[in-house]
Amino acid sequence: MKNSMPLVLGLAAVMTTGCGSEPLKRVDAFSHSPAPLELSESNARQALAAAAPCCVRIEQFPFQSIPVDFSASVLIDTSAPAFEFDSGKSFFRAFALPRDSKSFEIRLYSQAGDTVLAPSAMLLDSRFRMTRLLDADDFSYVPAEGLKGDSLDARLRIDRLYLDNPGNEHYLVLFSSERDSTGRTTLQHPAKAYAKALGNEPPSIPDPVARHSPTGVIKMVLIEDKVAGQQANTYVPAYSTGREMGNQLPSVPAPAVLPETKAYYRQGIDAALASKDLERALHLADEAARIGDADARAYLLERIQIK
Repeated sequence: MKNSMPLVLGLAAVMTTGCGSEPLKRVDAFSHSPAPLELSESNARQALAAAAPCCVRIEQFPFQSIPVDFSASVLIDTSAPAFEFDSGKSFFRAFALPRDSKSFEIRLYSQAGDTVLAPSAMLLDSRFRMTRLLDADDFSYVPAEGLKGDSLDARLRIDRLYLDNPGNEHYLVLFSSERDSTGRTTLQHPAKAYAKALGNEPPSIPDPVARHSPTGVIKMVLIEDKVAGQQANTYVPAYSTGREMGNQLPSVPAPAVLPETKAYYRQGIDAALASKDLERALHLADEAARIGDADARAYLLERIQIK
């Protein structure tokens, strides 16, 4: 860690006892291999088995506040806090998300080399109730390209349309389940990637395999929405069931979607299409559908056909 990085030092200073390593490192781009960890995979497992849980309840986690323009590598090593999650004991890092910003996207890239941490990502509301849970099945392997190395990637959007809604997602916890920490991920051999880039037939050679480990490095990037949305204090979005991530959390009936909420998503879809960002438009349509706007996807398809 460089002493010239005051934000990182400030974040590290709020860590509680038992979280001895500096968990964040500011970076501008990926290297082709993840940051080195101090222990081998087997030693990391031994350290995890011996680690005492830091807390009894999730609300006792050492949450670190991060800004909406945050971009850094999160180091989950053997000096990170440990906790007995429902999916097993794991080292973890916990973050308090920006509360007074526009809606934003979180991009996660778990860097792969000889080993890789197969992540889980838990989102919590203001009362520390779980709203969504992503496990390793929700992270996709993306081969190395340019300055970005091999990684397991996921994206999720955080809604900030109604800032005073207690159901807003305010906390993020990164960890690994016991099941996912014992698997393997097959990477694409660099020679095959090079051949594909040249339009040639990839050579018939074995692909490298990254063993899953309890420790790893996750690049995390927050990207705030460019389009300003309306702010309101009356509508409470449906409590997320997590089913869009394949989970089965308790649900409550969703309230009717207000006209201003529909208008917000349609304005966002129009703006995304105007900037030729189809992926962004799809994300907005999916999010609108999740909160009960059943016509959002049809609206997107209609706008695409018009263009």
